[in-house]
Amino acid sequence: MDSTTNLLAQPGSTAVANRGKAYLMQFQAITRQPAIRRALPAIVMVTVAVLGLALYAILSQPARLALYSDLPEADKARAVEVLNSSGIDASLDKSTGALSVTEVDYHRARMILATEGLPAGTPDGMSALTDMPMGASRSVEAARLRRMQELDLGQSIAEFQNVTAARVHLALPEQTAFIRDTKPPRASIFVQVAPGRAMDEGQVSAIVSLVSTSVPGMARSNVSVVDQNGRLLSREASDPLSELNDQQLAHRKRMEALYRERIEALLSPIVGPGNVAAEVTVDMDFTRSEITSEQYQPNGSVIRSEQAMTQQSNGMLAKGIPGAVSNSPPSETDMVAEGPDGAAAKADTQQNVTSNSTRNYEVSRIVETTTPSMAQITRIHAAVLLRAPSGTMAEDGSLVPGELPASVMTDANALVRSAIGFQIERGDSVTLSAQPFVNPFENAATPWYKEAWVATAGRYIAQILVLAIIVLGLVRPIIDRMLFSPVSPGAGSTLMGAPIPMQNGGSLPSDAIEVGPGETLAEVRARLDGVDPVGNPWAQVSYEEKLSLIRELTKTDSDRIATAFKAMIEDDNSQLK
Repeated sequence: MDSTTNLLAQPGSTAVANRGKAYLMQFQAITRQPAIRRALPAIVMVTVAVLGLALYAILSQPARLALYSDLPEADKARAVEVLNSSGIDASLDKSTGALSVTEVDYHRARMILATEGLPAGTPDGMSALTDMPMGASRSVEAARLRRMQELDLGQSIAEFQNVTAARVHLALPEQTAFIRDTKPPRASIFVQVAPGRAMDEGQVSAIVSLVSTSVPGMARSNVSVVDQNGRLLSREASDPLSELNDQQLAHRKRMEALYRERIEALLSPIVGPGNVAAEVTVDMDFTRSEITSEQYQPNGSVIRSEQAMTQQSNGMLAKGIPGAVSNSPPSETDMVAEGPDGAAAKADTQQNVTSNSTRNYEVSRIVETTTPSMAQITRIHAAVLLRAPSGTMAEDGSLVPGELPASVMTDANALVRSAIGFQIERGDSVTLSAQPFVNPFENAATPWYKEAWVATAGRYIAQILVLAIIVLGLVRPIIDRMLFSPVSPGAGSTLMGAPIPMQNGGSLPSDAIEVGPGETLAEVRARLDGVDPVGNPWAQVSYEEKLSLIRELTKTDSDRIATAFKAMIEDDNSQLK
């Protein structure tokens, strides 16, 4: 306590430093206790084991890679949910918000997110205007407006059924007052088609129309559409006949796919899914023709037109001398008036009657115009392959292929004929066969050193080796030097006529000592010091008792102790010389 008080009372030392020194001295006092010194190796080993396990846990964490760093918040939540439901450990970085997964699951996570249509979020076009700084130049403003238009068009195109993402690049020339220097605007569209999907001509034409009508003065021929495989989807206006051939080929493919789906749908419940391979070839006639026929029926007639005309004239008969004026006949009124009743006058009159009639008949006829269908099926060829059972080994070692029952083959043939509308007059044919299928993955075995568990086991073994090297190469020597003091070669030197016992951590004699059953620690130490434990009374004294005796001697008889140490030093000097 006196030394502690003096230490705390030193001038110039602060209270915190004094308190730290006091704690250090208390810790040293605790560690000097015999019980603590005996338990210290176990404490150190447990501490090292805990630290080693913590280090192993840290090193055993798999490396993580950033999957996406700039996803919208809605896409982040959906992506984490999809990955966790698929058994992939996905996490968000607290500082950057990046979505990360383990290195092993990186590519599988990207495929799963692509299947779900993620990431689906794209930047909004209005953000290009809201982020525009004050006092922006005209060129910067035009670039921002063009960027906004490109983003909006890209979002519109991405809404198509088979398109997952789209980017639009517009080449808008500056307006000029000279018509000769005016250049037409152009557009390039990049579309990312969903895996396993394809865009038809109608969708491509709709995309071209959407972009061309959104930009003033842009013609359809100045818009090009490219997919992620580098294929040009938009085509310039070509010969109508070639376009017609493409349509005919597409129609033929649709018909063949329809028949193939029918055959697989009928036979899969019988032989199992995946055990049917069908191919259908449809021959079609796309000749366009018009047939006009005209038939006359002589026995049938219909009045087409009819015309009738009647002409009648009345007059008196001429009398007297021809050529004389007096021979002129009187007027008709005078003649009627002169007669008593008019009857005598009518008797001398002349009457002329003319009649004409025309009637036209139409001969009956039939005029018929027939336009046959443009796509007529002329012939259908169907080839169907069924999976037969695996073969059996014959006595000579050859493989005998298996066969399906005859009833199954007969029913399958009838079903295929019904599915394609088989007509023998048309020349249709059906080929049905059953053969064992070859598994392409049977002989493609992965070498053992390429398996995933090999890399994992190697990483764990390397971690264990590193931990063992650290514990055995660094920690253990430090513990030995802390707990056990080295012993000089003259370990057999005596003090006050008694041998000095050796400690376990020092340099031991080269000769090995075998410990017998029932032998005490004092006897073993006496044997190590070369003293007979039977004839020496000091062999029965314990090590602690010897230390207590030495302490008492140093207090009562210091001269003898000094003489003994002097003799030991002289012996050491003589050995060194």
